[in-house]
Amino acid sequence: MFKTQSPFRPALARLADASNVWAIALLVVGVALLAWSAQLSIPIQPVPITLQSYVLISLAALMGWQFGGLTVGIYLLAGLMGLPVFSGGRSGLAMLTGTSGGFIVGFLVTTLLVGWLQETWARLRPLPLFGVLALGHLVLMVMGAGWLATKMGPVFALEKGFLPFLPGAAVKTIAALATVIAVERLARTPRQR
Repeated sequence: MFKTQSPFRPALARLADASNVWAIALLVVGVALLAWSAQLSIPIQPVPITLQSYVLISLAALMGWQFGGLTVGIYLLAGLMGLPVFSGGRSGLAMLTGTSGGFIVGFLVTTLLVGWLQETWARLRPLPLFGVLALGHLVLMVMGAGWLATKMGPVFALEKGFLPFLPGAAVKTIAALATVIAVERLARTPRQR
């Protein structure tokens, strides 16, 4: 007989499951954190380096793929509809065709991937979780640089849209791992096997 694992629900997903009030509050806080972290940036061209990927992968691991996907979806919708939530206070549909378009689409893809892998595979185990968070950063960077390559060429995309992000991604991945583990411990999430 195969032994099945019990489902793993990240801390913020469990809190959202508890009541609609908590779910709405967490959605608002999640969208606000994404918008705030987009403004904390190093304004390099053509794509600024922000704190946003740290917040994104942390929320994805803490919210799971469904609730995290909903949160990021609302954030993206707000920005595309004109609220100044993207880096530098930018917004609008033109963001999808601009130099940051691949990163913007990558936010949702990364959230779904990280959230799903946390729930089904990593399950808060530190080494697998680190791998999932690093993979999330890599997917986001590849999508961003890939889109940039269609606009400016592959060499430009590699030099300006990928390599400058590597050191920050390493630091933000480690910080996200520490954040997720700390929040889950505060939430008294049982240790996973």
